[in-house]
Amino acid sequence: MRVKRQQAMIIIVLLSVAMTIFTTVLTTLSYRKTQADSYVHAEVLNTVGAVRKLNYALSFGKPIDKFFGLDDLLGGIDELSDEIRGVEIIDNEGNLIESTGDAMGEVRPDSFDSEYRMEEEGIYAFVPFDAGTIILKLDTGVIHDRTREYIGFILRLDALILLAVVLAVFVSCIIASQNGISMKQLRITSVLILVTAQFVLGGLSMRHLDTAYSDSVAQIAQTSALTVKNDINSVVEKGIPYKELTGLDSYLTNLVADIPELSNLSLGTGAAASTNQMTAFELDIKGVADETVRLFCYYDRDMIRSKRINHVIDSMILILIAVFISMESAAFLTRHMEMKGERKKGELYLPGFRLFVFVAGITFTLDVGFFSVLSAKLFGTMGLPESMSFLSGMPNTMYSVAVLIGLLACSSLIRRFGMRRILMAGVTMGIIGYLFFAVSVNLPMLILARFVYGFCDGIIINAIRLYASSQADPALHTKILVEYMAATNLGVSCGVVIGGLIADVASYTLVFLIGAALAIVCLFLVLFAEFPERQEDSEKMSFVLALKELKKPRVFLFMIGAVVPVYIATLFVAFTFPLFGNEAGFSNSIVSGCLMLNFIIIAYLTDPISDWVIKRIRPDIAMAVYMALQTASIGIFVLTGRVWAAILALVLTSLWDCFGMVVMDLALDHVEGTSTEKCTLLQMLFGKLGMVIGPVAITAWLSKGAAGATGVIVIFLAAGLVVYGLSLIIDVSKKRPDAGRMEGR
Repeated sequence: MRVKRQQAMIIIVLLSVAMTIFTTVLTTLSYRKTQADSYVHAEVLNTVGAVRKLNYALSFGKPIDKFFGLDDLLGGIDELSDEIRGVEIIDNEGNLIESTGDAMGEVRPDSFDSEYRMEEEGIYAFVPFDAGTIILKLDTGVIHDRTREYIGFILRLDALILLAVVLAVFVSCIIASQNGISMKQLRITSVLILVTAQFVLGGLSMRHLDTAYSDSVAQIAQTSALTVKNDINSVVEKGIPYKELTGLDSYLTNLVADIPELSNLSLGTGAAASTNQMTAFELDIKGVADETVRLFCYYDRDMIRSKRINHVIDSMILILIAVFISMESAAFLTRHMEMKGERKKGELYLPGFRLFVFVAGITFTLDVGFFSVLSAKLFGTMGLPESMSFLSGMPNTMYSVAVLIGLLACSSLIRRFGMRRILMAGVTMGIIGYLFFAVSVNLPMLILARFVYGFCDGIIINAIRLYASSQADPALHTKILVEYMAATNLGVSCGVVIGGLIADVASYTLVFLIGAALAIVCLFLVLFAEFPERQEDSEKMSFVLALKELKKPRVFLFMIGAVVPVYIATLFVAFTFPLFGNEAGFSNSIVSGCLMLNFIIIAYLTDPISDWVIKRIRPDIAMAVYMALQTASIGIFVLTGRVWAAILALVLTSLWDCFGMVVMDLALDHVEGTSTEKCTLLQMLFGKLGMVIGPVAITAWLSKGAAGATGVIVIFLAAGLVVYGLSLIIDVSKKRPDAGRMEGR
């Protein structure tokens, strides 16, 4: 099939425009978040002296409501910066103690807040001290102005890139034949142009972001100088001359401890020129006229370099997302054009199927990067003892219970109502679950929402696997599974990052609302994929028949010793790694980016790695090797508790999953009398049991930190490996005597 040159040009240009808009939105959100972080951090430095004074006074037992001079203290903070619109002090119960400046309303830090909250009327920064919290109301105009400046820059850049795209498309199509270009040429050309454009756009926006961060570091140094000047002058005004002040070195040491970007502060009178390592500021100290007092701010280059690397990683992750979506868009459009004439009513439309799975992968994984953290925060607001920390895992446990119920009911529901109606019902449960998430303000509500949401995955994931297994044509069965695995993992890799970025920029609630909106799109994609109304020949998938397989000892030991621990081990990626990232100070987008790496590895390497392993190692032996490698990889992280070990474990477990999840389906093939279909159903059942047990077992150890809690996974894997290994040894020993007797005869 060939496409006319004009038609090909229009297709590629329209795809480029759509992807440029998408990338622009992502990079703008990232830029706004970075600028808000830097802005709030710089303004919060104005409270350092006040927090120190409050904590010092309270250390003598004075209650906060009896602290005299709060009005002057807050007024002093308010005067330090033109961007501070109001200041408020509340106690640990949220009661107002003192306020100054603009009215703050009833804004209070809650379980969803970290350092600040952005509202239309202002940015509210929360600075805790021993007996309460200082709340700063900051002007949003600064962030709006910076964002508008960036949008102007990025739109000019978009225009130049789109112009370059049009020229590239024109040249490519001119080179092509007069009769047009083939579908293969269109696919390759569109992917190359789209991917190149996204890398250029992302790279230049990343450079702009890095420049803006350097400016924010300079602003932090300037704010620090202003703080020092005001603190010294406040003492001088009380009658103590500057030259008679003592303890200045100690004061500066304590101050710099609260400013990560600076490694040292010192006062001097000598002249000095600013460098990339240090900036000198003249301080206008009252009563000092005969010499110039300067503050020397020395930058912590290691910390700044680390942050710049994080910004690069953030930007590269966004670029990769745009690249993946560009590739999927180009592939879908060209395949749709190829198969449009071959489309048959009542048959699954594979391009539509892949598009549905890809969008569903994005939609229903938006919260993966932060959900366990959110659950832990809501548990923290309940004031319960650490011994009950297992409750923070209950949302995930109830989710797994709902998935299990969906699995048990899925086969009969498909036979009765058909794939199309069941998938639409599953997506609808996802919409309801997301809406419940959006209004959840405590842990019990979150548990209920997660339970409802679980039916979504319990139906969608299992229904597609059952649908694939029911195909009489082995080639179609394999094709559906390959499309499902690739599209799902690519969608998930994008979804976790997009959700994490939105959570960083806005709120968890907005993530859930966007998820509900995308789920509505998925409803229409179910119809577009043309899933059949009725599912034929699915009686063989009955759970009643599958459970009879457990009478075989090898099957039972495999389910208990291998399947349950392996599914518990999957919680390292989706559950304990985000918790560790939160402990290590990773942003939601960084955590999501690390998880994205897991899904990308599985999406692109499953076929070659599994093919290599299956050709060389018998599946039941390969299963034992897989469990041993998983135990060792995660065990390294548990023993060290280091960031490098966590990322290494994430990469290694992803590589082992590329063949482990395949050999799991084949590990019982050589056992006489077993059915692959029935054993697959049992794996799904026992896997969900592991997902039910895992979160509670892990969170029960959460007081030992994320690495310590992950030790539970290693224990399950090691114990399961012993059980499964013994079953292999027993099986071999049963066969050897027979072989020996045959030789003797």
